[in-house]
Amino acid sequence: FLSGVSKEMGLTDALKVAFPQDWGLILSCVFYLLDTDTAPLSRVTYWSKDNDNPYGKAISSEIVSDMLARINENQLFSFFREWRDRFTKNEFYMSHTMSVTSYDNRNDTIRFNDLPLVSIVPKTGLSTIYANKTGIPVTYGMWNRAPVDNLDIGRRVREKSWLDLDKLTQVLDHEFCNDLNIDGLFNNGTRFIVRAPPEFYFARDAIIRVKDRIMAMDNLKVIDGEQLFVMSFLNYWKGRRCYTHIYFSTEEAEAEFSYFLGLIEDCHNELDSNVRVREHESFYRKYFNVTETNYGKIVVENGEAIMSYNDVAGFFVLISNTVKSPVAALNLYHQKDMVEKEFENLRNERDRVDLKLYSDTAYRGRLFLQFICLILKARILNAIGSNTLLKGMNVQDLLQEMKAVKKVSIPGFDTPFYTKVNNIQAEIMKTFAMDPLELTSVSRRNAT
Repeated sequence: FLSGVSKEMGLTDALKVAFPQDWGLILSCVFYLLDTDTAPLSRVTYWSKDNDNPYGKAISSEIVSDMLARINENQLFSFFREWRDRFTKNEFYMSHTMSVTSYDNRNDTIRFNDLPLVSIVPKTGLSTIYANKTGIPVTYGMWNRAPVDNLDIGRRVREKSWLDLDKLTQVLDHEFCNDLNIDGLFNNGTRFIVRAPPEFYFARDAIIRVKDRIMAMDNLKVIDGEQLFVMSFLNYWKGRRCYTHIYFSTEEAEAEFSYFLGLIEDCHNELDSNVRVREHESFYRKYFNVTETNYGKIVVENGEAIMSYNDVAGFFVLISNTVKSPVAALNLYHQKDMVEKEFENLRNERDRVDLKLYSDTAYRGRLFLQFICLILKARILNAIGSNTLLKGMNVQDLLQEMKAVKKVSIPGFDTPFYTKVNNIQAEIMKTFAMDPLELTSVSRRNAT
């Protein structure tokens, strides 16, 4: 089935151009990763013995390791150029993510002179570009951090300038949101969506403006399976027009304020016992009044500040100079969550040893395989979202459904026979413009 999906969207042909020697092995590894969801890549050996695959034979860890090391910058350049040419619309967006490289307990540690050990959690930063209408990934770049200013944004855009990505919208997280950065986005003519934290004055003013009206039933929408109250309005940032999208979740509001009150209680106890936590210093200053007297310390909660926090609990604000629709803006922003999860723990303990992922060269190849997974997942999710009969399924549900289609080879007959497909399977094949004879991989050797 996945062979058919890859061929239908032109992915197979693009890989053949850039990787004439390894395209079958690359696709086989990608199909394994999609089929098993989160299993280490080094276990592809066992899967390849039981499944038909484009490589055509069993795949050992050594074969995969050698292939990962062979993937070089020239091949990636060739693939991205070939893949970019399959997108006729010239509207794209760039999202920035940071994924934990490994979940292993043995995180790196460093020591500065006589200071305590500092734990370093290795992370992989990616700036990924997608086609605006379909959300299909087009290319990516690896960086050591998320962008913190407009200079960082400019570097990432220039790195991909050879792909002719003229209309590029930046999707930015709350760490980027400050006066200087937003001024720079407007001054540079950058198209953007940026998440503004509720305490940011521009976001807080917007929340106050809609707070008494947002919970009307007319504002209730279901976005990515989550019920949210949504309002938008045309706004102005220092005289420049922008759209402000405000989202409110009753569940998030309750959970967030409950967590906040628990943290306030912890901070109160810490102040009473004089056992302060460095990470809580800003909370002490903002939410408590501490007075030293002859009879000891008096700790009083700042009730006004605490209730002020409740005013914004459960709210989420996006600011954009380009995207008018609050649903479209949130969908673009949420893409980063899937990508961060997709690229986490790639340097797991088993693969780091068996596939030599301690090498940056091999890790670069491993990132590329995961990027191809992301492309196929995006195509499948598009199909699910566009067909009412498939809604409610996820990628794994769809792949499991297609595994039930059996291929039976009978001696004396050149053409294999297929078991009868059910309505859902027929609808899936119709969505991808397939017939059963095109289902050639991912399933068991007696199944497609």
